[in-house]
Amino acid sequence: MVFQKSNQQEVPLAIRLRVQPIGEIAVQNGLLTTEQVVRVCNEQKHCKMLFGELAKKLGFLTAEQLEFLIEAKQEHDRIVDEALNQCC
Repeated sequence: MVFQKSNQQEVPLAIRLRVQPIGEIAVQNGLLTTEQVVRVCNEQKHCKMLFGELAKKLGFLTAEQLEFLIEAKQEHDRIVDEALNQCC
């Protein structure tokens, strides 16, 4: 499936929907294990906290590590937005 803009350029759905969660970034950078990500996700079902804040509360991340992850996610989102703007 692809999205089409008015100029008929096709944008693959994989590009349009690619979101990189903070937990995924944390695992890629060695800050969390997969098991820790699963635990945070399970805990999120019972509270209204954001993933990073809950991981910090559980003692899995420091404030500095969370700030790094937020900045990494913002950079990822900026790159994706830029790529989409260039191709579309």
